[in-house]
Amino acid sequence: MKKIAVFYDPLTEEHRKMIKEAADSKGFSVAFCSGEEEAAGEVEDAEVIFTLNANLASKGKKVRWICTPSAGVDHFLPYVTGTDIMLSNSSGAYGVTIAEHIVTVTLELMRRRCEYSKFVEKRQWRNDLPVRSVKGSRIVMLGTGDIGREAAIRLRSFGPESITGVNRHGSNPSGIFDEVVTSDDLERVLPDTDLLIMSLPSTDKTKAIMSKERLMMLPKTAYIVNVGRGNAIEERALEKLLRDGELAGAALDVFEKEPLDPASSLWDCPRLIITPHVAGNWTLPYTVDRIVDLFLEDFDNYCNDRPLCRFVDTKAGY
Repeated sequence: MKKIAVFYDPLTEEHRKMIKEAADSKGFSVAFCSGEEEAAGEVEDAEVIFTLNANLASKGKKVRWICTPSAGVDHFLPYVTGTDIMLSNSSGAYGVTIAEHIVTVTLELMRRRCEYSKFVEKRQWRNDLPVRSVKGSRIVMLGTGDIGREAAIRLRSFGPESITGVNRHGSNPSGIFDEVVTSDDLERVLPDTDLLIMSLPSTDKTKAIMSKERLMMLPKTAYIVNVGRGNAIEERALEKLLRDGELAGAALDVFEKEPLDPASSLWDCPRLIITPHVAGNWTLPYTVDRIVDLFLEDFDNYCNDRPLCRFVDTKAGY
């Protein structure tokens, strides 16, 4: 019998039931694994693997398709590139939770919440810090996928002056953005940006896309929110600009090296909000529900020889 090996801890009993019922209907057995050692044994004869653990990709002798519950796939690419193994991700599951995170930290930055919290901790009554508003702001979304679109929908309700998308092709099929420019035009829009939101995957073309030179093109009054990959920004250059008052503020959920070193100077960098890669994790039940739904959708596609909806182009990296 064909087999699915599943190693993904956030699954509930209801999720397991849904996966098993779908597998049974297609003539598959399912092995739900509770640890990496157990999973390594189960994937040896599995045709389908559903896991976050990229190391398991090299253990399967019969594997034809790997689906990862994550949106990013860079950790899988060394194992599947150049092989016949199909790789898919869970892009489309994280837009809601990450968009809400983006709105949260944007308002925290603009309303100076972190600074006011410090006053309150010291029992100081201050209410004189100048604040900013999303209303009338010029927003640039570096990345226009599910996350960028969901964030744009929510930010639109605050009345920004404009929301400009930046992607490889300059396409705007959803019509959510006022304008979409290609990555080649990024430097043109940076000087007119009040809020830069980054939700990029990790590829050769996105590494250090916000270099020191590009960071310096932003106005001193600009804010940056990064929820994509930490290597898309030159951290040292960003920190210096923040410390020198050359940027209004930043919120980083991702970093060049994770977890962030306890000795890193970023921890006490002014005008910086740090969150430990929580924008898109699995603590929101809706996200896990959506991940399972997407897997089952593509499992049906797989069993019926249809293209996978979230098939990853290993050369492009997403």
